[in-house]
Amino acid sequence: MKAKRENISIINRDCILEGNFDFKGYLIVAGSLDGKLNADTVITEEDSRIIAKVNVNSITIAGFFEGEIKVTETLTILGTGNVKAQIKCSKLAIEEGGILNGNVTFM
Repeated sequence: MKAKRENISIINRDCILEGNFDFKGYLIVAGSLDGKLNADTVITEEDSRIIAKVNVNSITIAGFFEGEIKVTETLTILGTGNVKAQIKCSKLAIEEGGILNGNVTFM
């Protein structure tokens, strides 16, 4: 029997991506992304910078995010996260110190 493998993609700290992106599995963002993003699960690191329209199952933000977020499951803003966005989500969690500026609509 084959072991189940998760798809994991990483945008490293020195990477700057611009455009439209589709990722399956987990996406870890340590660098910068500008554009549109469709993904399953996104985890951003503290020094990350995303300016985008995002459609995901779940996202955890530890860095800077500006744009639009549509999350079918949970949006989590960590204590180092800074989010300026129009948000549609099912669940929202904000750690102490996390910043959210924008509008939230619960689905």
